[in-house]
Amino acid sequence: MGLEEILAILAVGATVLVPTVCGLIVAAAILVPLFLFGRYIYRRSQQAKEVREASQEWFSTSGRVVKSRVEVSGGEVTSVTPRVVYEYTVGGQQYQSQQIRAGDTLFSLRSDQQAYEIIDRYPEGATVTVYYDPADPAQAALER
Repeated sequence: MGLEEILAILAVGATVLVPTVCGLIVAAAILVPLFLFGRYIYRRSQQAKEVREASQEWFSTSGRVVKSRVEVSGGEVTSVTPRVVYEYTVGGQQYQSQQIRAGDTLFSLRSDQQAYEIIDRYPEGATVTVYYDPADPAQAALER
């Protein structure tokens, strides 16, 4: 086999190999970030689940809602978020929190309707039951 024949074979191989390699690179550039994002969401949801499960053992105390409103942000696509601030006392020390459901700071998805329902459940001035971590009373939630 002569040099010309070898070069001809390499040229044919390159016309198949180069598009294939380019296709693999493009696929990896798309799939790897999607995989990493999916893995991140999965981990955060698992962490939230663990906190919710642990919160079943948290102690409870009485608290008071000091602020309750729905915050709307965005332009053409809006985001509606319930914002409930409450105070409670543990061991003579006063705390303040905004966490509604245990684990929500790790992962939370709510509809607009749910945001308004939460505000209706926790109006300003209302007395509420606060669940707190006895090992870290600053960690608290209104729901477990």
